[in-house]
Parts: sequence; C-alpha cells; structure tokens
Amino acid sequence: MKQHLALRWCLLAIGIVVMAAGIVIVTKSATGNTPISSTGYVLSVAFPNVSYGVFMFFWNILLLIGQVIILRRRFQPLALLQIPISVLFSLSIDAFASLLSWFAPANYAESLGMLALGILTLAAGVSCTVVANVAMNCGEALVAAITSKTGWNFGHTKVGFDISCIVIACAVSLVTMGNVTGVREGTVAAAVLTGFVVNFFVHKMGGARPPLKADGKA
Repeated sequence: MKQHLALRWCLLAIGIVVMAAGIVIVTKSATGNTPISSTGYVLSVAFPNVSYGVFMFFWNILLLIGQVIILRRRFQPLALLQIPISVLFSLSIDAFASLLSWFAPANYAESLGMLALGILTLAAGVSCTVVANVAMNCGEALVAAITSKTGWNFGHTKVGFDISCIVIACAVSLVTMGNVTGVREGTVAAAVLTGFVVNFFVHKMGGARPPLKADGKA
C-alpha cells in the first residue's frame, strides 16, 4: 500500500514537471501562452528582474487564498499540499525557461509546431496529475471550490475561469506595458485543445486512481 501511494506521489511530481515544460514550450512558440500562466508571463515581461517562475508561484498562492476565502471552514488541510506543488512547478518553469532560452522560431510554421508540441506536453503532464489523483493544482482546486459552493457545472466554470485569466492578463499587460503581450491565437488553442488531449491520455493510462482520504492515505 505504501509503495502504491509513493508511486502516485512520484507520478504527481512527474506530471507537475512535465506541465511546466509544456507551458514553457507554448511560451517559446511566440503564439501566446496558456490561460492560467498568462498573467505570470505578462508580469515577467513587464518586470524582467523577477522570473516567470516566481510570478507563477505568487499567482498560485493567490489562487490558494481564494480557495480559503470561498470554502472557509470547509477548507481541508490536505489542500495545503498545493504549496509544495507550486514550488516544484515554479522551479521547473524557470529551469525549462533557462534550458530553452536559446530557441526562437524562425517562421510561423515553426511557431505552430512548437505550439502543438507544447499542448501535447502540457496535456501529458496534466494527465499524470489526474491519474495520480493525489492533489489538484491551484487553478483546478479554485474551480472545484467555486463549484462546491455554487453547484455550478465544473466544465463550464473552468471555461469561465480560463477566460477570466486571459482577461486579467490582458488588463495587466495594458496597464504595465500599454499593449497586449502574451495572449494570442496560441492561448485560445491551448484553452480549447488541451482538455481533449488530456481525456485521451487519461483513458490510455487507465483513468484516475481512487482519491486520497483526508489523512493523505490511499
């Protein structure tokens, strides 16, 4: 049982790292960014002395605080696992951004190829976290908190959340730089296509494992 649980934790960690790689690859495609990471990217462009990963960490903490505000006494201590997850995620983003700092697409065809690779990589990472079913990332956990409070449909709420992330990123970009940066056709493609690819990968991987109990045990 302990070995099985350890494997699930390892799968979660692998998924977080692969997700970060996918986000960076989408960013390097120069066609935009993924919705949830768009604000962090915009801030890293506006304030280049602070890394993309650092801004993403603070963005995730804001999403965690949002969960606490929405759920109040219903907020589970197990959800605090989102903090170390966010640390790993942020460190991985900065690591992959450094590894791929040399790359710039030579033409639009290369940009689209990188975008496709980024979406596939991101979906593979998300699929690992879904199958592991140990803990949600901050974005999905906030959506789950909203739906548990309101009774709204999770899928519809997720779409609304992604749109809100894009709107916030555009607003931050306009305020800090006077133009819209990091939100383009790739952002829309990532928002529309990633979920379908995740469903395919999760099915091939045998579906999500049973959720953990409140004490963090299987």
